[in-house]
Amino acid sequence: MTKSDNIFLGFFSLLLVIVLALMGCGGGSAGTGTGPVVVVQGAVLDESGAPVENVDVRVVETGNEDTTSESGEFEILTTPEGENVTLEISSETGTAYITIKIPEEGGTVSVTLTVNPELSKVDADTLEMGAAIVGRCDIYFENRLTIRQSNRVPGGLKCVARVTVSAEARMLAQIPIAIQYRDCDGLNPWTTIAAGSTMDKPNLGVGQVRFPFIDDETHCVYRIVSPFGVPNLPELERTIVTSTYQRRQ
Repeated sequence: MTKSDNIFLGFFSLLLVIVLALMGCGGGSAGTGTGPVVVVQGAVLDESGAPVENVDVRVVETGNEDTTSESGEFEILTTPEGENVTLEISSETGTAYITIKIPEEGGTVSVTLTVNPELSKVDADTLEMGAAIVGRCDIYFENRLTIRQSNRVPGGLKCVARVTVSAEARMLAQIPIAIQYRDCDGLNPWTTIAAGSTMDKPNLGVGQVRFPFIDDETHCVYRIVSPFGVPNLPELERTIVTSTYQRRQ
């Protein structure tokens, strides 16, 4: 399986080549998931094809990580529970996320990480983000300034967040979006569970991120964040409160 995607990482363009291969049953030191062991290996290269060293690559779902070597290469063993692997790619210039479907029999995914040059000209004070829960989940939420769960969401259902980002009435493409959750007491840091970016074409400035929704004490409050991990730009957020959170108030 071969696929190309574009996401933002700092102010540099990088080429990330990812190989995912299945290795039988999961467990052990490859992560906390229960699925088959997946080998995520690849290289981070700059626009000229030269390797980029010391870029951190982490599997969001399990926390397994590696740092690119002098040759720009990394390799991660992990056991994600779902059908996707979300990679967090971090360097001194910023952080990006990409979610990749695990091929049934292994395969290669080619990802080009690019930047939107307009970002360097954006006035942070003019940034605006809009967000709503859409698709199969829209009947379970009230889309207001604070998105509130209004009905019980069936277990295991994945919801879709529709996000728009603009500045001075201009819709912005390639702006990273993250979906995060936190426990009811707010004692633990926000956990990122899905990520994406706003599109260039055909829907300029519009992004959709699919994420698993769970309503309990651990997954008590969600938030949609964008721009996410972009240097020198503030993160805007839209809170999603669950039924569990509302009962505790």
